[in-house]
Amino acid sequence: MTGTPDIAPVLPPADLPVDLRRVELLCAWLRPEEGVELERISWAIGKRPRGEGWDNVLWPIGTLDGAPLVLRIARRRISRELLGREVTVLRRLRGLGTTLPMDLPRVIATAEDAVAVEWIDGVTAAESDVARQEEVAEDLARMLATIHSGPAPEVGRNPVRGVPLVNRAEHFATDLERAGLDEDAARRAARTWQAGIDAEEWQGRELLLHGDPHPGNVVVPPPTSASTVTLIDWGDTTRGDPASDLGALLLHPSRSATELLGAYRTSAAWTGIEDDAIWEALQARARAWAVRMALALVLVYPEGHSLGRIGRRLLAS
Repeated sequence: MTGTPDIAPVLPPADLPVDLRRVELLCAWLRPEEGVELERISWAIGKRPRGEGWDNVLWPIGTLDGAPLVLRIARRRISRELLGREVTVLRRLRGLGTTLPMDLPRVIATAEDAVAVEWIDGVTAAESDVARQEEVAEDLARMLATIHSGPAPEVGRNPVRGVPLVNRAEHFATDLERAGLDEDAARRAARTWQAGIDAEEWQGRELLLHGDPHPGNVVVPPPTSASTVTLIDWGDTTRGDPASDLGALLLHPSRSATELLGAYRTSAAWTGIEDDAIWEALQARARAWAVRMALALVLVYPEGHSLGRIGRRLLAS
């Protein structure tokens, strides 16, 4: 790990408690992905989790050909659908044979409420130094452009991503009031949001979206590693307006937000990307989404957490 350790946010309570007994049962029920032989796994189930997030617990279970494995286990009932979406889209993206600007998590096997994946070593983009964050932001712009430009498989709809901004207007107003921003920052946030609301809504085909590509969902390998940067946590994947993905892109520190969006436009190939009117409206909606997401980060993560700092930075700019 690098930098100052994050102060953990308060996680929502788990209604699917994860313990060693449940992990052992799930490992016994694993179904391998095509080309994977479970007999080659060197089982070494840990006594405690390696990490825990809002939706999943990461539990070490052994190695496959020397690569450490973890079991991602749903800790909340609403997380079950997210794991299913993630597996669906990762299978599709790997099956396309397209060279992507970033790596993807490797699914090894699945079970009800759980997915076995290779552990990805490194730190999040949020925890990286500024120079690395800027490099990652440019890579992510190209990654999102590639994903958006490809075919969109049938996945469950995410009610809070890829949707018209007006659908989130009430939540924006509530969060803006709760955030306690100074007068200038609150005014800027409200103005940016209204510009997005006023922009023309998305009229194109529903594009495949990652759903939540913020700086905490990009893993940067150690400097000595030959691995590439990996875009993780595909549980919020959906189809719709790419503006929400681009809003999350703008949370990544960069030399210029305009140049970062320009890098996306240069790499994207979906119908309409070349139309200046469509592009201007998309930028306005993306900036509104960035403010919306920054407010969420400020309200969820304390100031000492890297994602809390990123949210505050965007709202102060």
